[in-house]
Amino acid sequence: MSYAIDKQGTLDLVGNSAEYEFDVGAHVYTRFVYVARAVNGSVRLRAWKLEADGAFTSVGTEHVVGSGSRTRIVVFDNHRIVVVWLNQASALCARGYMGTANGMLEGEGVTVETTITNFDLVAVGVTTGVQQPDPDTAVYYAYRHFALTTLSANGGWKLFLGSVLDPAAMSIGPVGLGGPGDKVSVSCASVNEIVNGAHPRKALTLCRDSGQIKTRSWRVAGAGVTSLATASETKPLGIGVIHGMSIAQGNDVFATVVWPGASNETSRLQLLSLAANGSMTTYATAEIDQIPVFARLRHYGTDAAVAYKTGDGHLAVAAWRFAAPGAGGAARTVLASKAGTELPTQFRLTTLVPSDADDPVPFVTLSRATSGQLRLVSWRLKKTLLFFPGGSTPIAMAPKSS
Repeated sequence: MSYAIDKQGTLDLVGNSAEYEFDVGAHVYTRFVYVARAVNGSVRLRAWKLEADGAFTSVGTEHVVGSGSRTRIVVFDNHRIVVVWLNQASALCARGYMGTANGMLEGEGVTVETTITNFDLVAVGVTTGVQQPDPDTAVYYAYRHFALTTLSANGGWKLFLGSVLDPAAMSIGPVGLGGPGDKVSVSCASVNEIVNGAHPRKALTLCRDSGQIKTRSWRVAGAGVTSLATASETKPLGIGVIHGMSIAQGNDVFATVVWPGASNETSRLQLLSLAANGSMTTYATAEIDQIPVFARLRHYGTDAAVAYKTGDGHLAVAAWRFAAPGAGGAARTVLASKAGTELPTQFRLTTLVPSDADDPVPFVTLSRATSGQLRLVSWRLKKTLLFFPGGSTPIAMAPKSS
C-alpha cells in the first residue's frame, strides 16, 4: 500500500504569540479546529471548521479564557474541550468548554496548582465501563479524562488526572508524585486495559534528573494514579517527546524521542513495550534526523502522525510506522511525507482520525513564524493504491479516490 500527503488550505491568524503560547486541537465529527493562544497577555480560544477542500471557515466568536501565557488544549469526542494555561501569577489554571454548532459554551475555571514553571497535557478519555471508542462508537458518559504533569518552582513534579464533566465543569484529581526532575513529558496508550473489572489506561512519563533520563510507567483512572515501574540512564536531555500507542487491548507500546542522540545532529528514537505490571522493555532503537511532535493516526497499531522541521528549517508532516515488538526490521518506516513553505520557530499538530481506515486522514498544523504570527495549515494523508484480488494474487490496481 502506498500513501501520499497533500498540502491543502492555510489561514494566517491576526495577532502575534510567543513560543509555547499556542496549541491546536480538533473534533472529528464536526471537523471543528480549536486554537488556544496567548495574545497581549490574555489566553483566547476560537474555532474554525475544516472544510472538505481544506479551507478554514470561522465558527462563532472568540472566547477570553483568562489572563496568562503558556497554554495547551485537548478536544474530546463528546464535544468537551479543556484549555490549560499559566496565569500571570504562575498558577496553573484549567477551564472546560462544550463545543456547539455555533461555537462554545464556557464552564468555570479552576486552579490546578500554584508556583508552576512548566506542564504537559494529554487526552485520556473514558476510564469507566468501556474502553476509549473509535469515532463511530457512541459512549454514553458525559465526562472525559485528561492527564497533566506540573513542574513546581519549589522543586519536584506531579501527574494529575483531571476530568471535564457535563456540561463543561472541571474536576482535578487524583494525583501521583513524580519526584525530582524537570523537562517532564507525558503520553498515554490509545486503548484501555481491563484490570479486575476496571478499565484504566497506561501512561508514560519522561524527565531529566541529575544528568539522567528517567522514564516511568503509570496506570491512570478515576480511582487513582498509580506509579508502576521506573527506568533510568545517564544521558543528557535537551528535548524529550513521547507517543503512546496500542496494538491491541493490553498490548501497549511507546515511542520516545530524545535530543541529543549520538550527536547534536541527531535524535534517538526508542520503542518500548509495557508489560501488565508496567515494566518497560526497549525493543528497537534508531538515530533519526527529526525532533518531532506526534498526533494519533490510528486507534490501534503503530502508525503515527508527525510534524517536524526539515534540515533547511521548513515545516513538514509525515506518517510514520513503528516496528511492533518481535517484528524485526527497521524501527521506523516513513509511509509518506510533505514539506511546506513555512519556516517556523515552533509548531503544534492535531489530526482528525476517521472511522474507516481507507478514508483520508486530515492533519492540521499550527506554526509560529519568527515575527510571532501564527498560521494554520491543513494537510491530507491518503492511500494512493488499492489492490483488488482475483484468486490468490492481485490482478488490478486503481488509484484511491480522494
